[in-house]
Amino acid sequence: MEHLEAMDGVFLDRRNIYTVSRNPGVRVYGERLVNIHGTEYREWIPNRSKLAAYIACGGRTFPFRKDSKVLYLGAASGTTSSHVSDIVSDGIVYCIEFAPRSFRDLVNTAKGRDNMMPILGDATKPEEYSFAVSDVDIVYEDVAQKRQADILVDNMERFNARYGMVSIKARSEDVTADPKDVFEASAERLRRRGCKVLEMVDLSPYEKDHVMIVVEKQRCVYSIAIRDGEFLMVYNPKRNGWEMPGGRIERGETVEEAASREFLEESGYDVDIIGRMSIGYCDVCACTLGEKIGDGEMKSGFFRTLPSDLAFDTDEYIMVIDWARSLLG
Repeated sequence: MEHLEAMDGVFLDRRNIYTVSRNPGVRVYGERLVNIHGTEYREWIPNRSKLAAYIACGGRTFPFRKDSKVLYLGAASGTTSSHVSDIVSDGIVYCIEFAPRSFRDLVNTAKGRDNMMPILGDATKPEEYSFAVSDVDIVYEDVAQKRQADILVDNMERFNARYGMVSIKARSEDVTADPKDVFEASAERLRRRGCKVLEMVDLSPYEKDHVMIVVEKQRCVYSIAIRDGEFLMVYNPKRNGWEMPGGRIERGETVEEAASREFLEESGYDVDIIGRMSIGYCDVCACTLGEKIGDGEMKSGFFRTLPSDLAFDTDEYIMVIDWARSLLG
């Protein structure tokens, strides 16, 4: 059995796909169980799971990791979400399902899987289950109705997810249109809403007129660093204004790693991060200022009040500065 290094937690044996069972001895949908050297593997059947079909069809952009937090939209009875539960063994899978009958089966599937959280809810209304779902790394969607691309992004934005996967069913969008046109329109809609399309894979022969689209919605971070009551800002000549040091979170970086790197690159100062807050489109870190250990890319300055020539919104900066000061005392 060969471990797919690019897909944590997924294994291949010739043409078969497996995950390590989180609930040994229990079949969810009649799948084959295989014991190798004391470890039980569950066969992941592409005809029963669109995510397995994506892998079987050559999909290789797989954002799931051992500690990932996943929001699964359209979990049905739990066939695929149980395999996701296997993969994210140190993470959590929030399973949203709208149909009461399927939800009852989902609850039964989740027994013995303490990282699966079944939630009865409508994927088009993320505000209704936001009380039970924290920020996630990935939103996975298998909801057969119109506006599939928008449902994905609405949930990604609500729960600050960097990655999204959506199984687009052409007939759910438009029964009269050419499926290829539906798929391209969905991909374009995702791009218009700020997502980078990483991969689009046809799921045939396992699913007719379906594709899996994988997207990334790259997040950014900036930091509020205070010393002796003054906060540091940098002057960005491209935007002709003062701003907090920050930038994009690179793939593989934590928020804190990106915040420290961007602060050092732009200002030349080291920082010690003591708090983090999400404000929707990005994360903000509260920091104590360390030593100046290099030349920054931008001119830096210290302020007690915000300067008039700001690059970004004044009200937002007032709010996050007050928050940072409350943490820093």
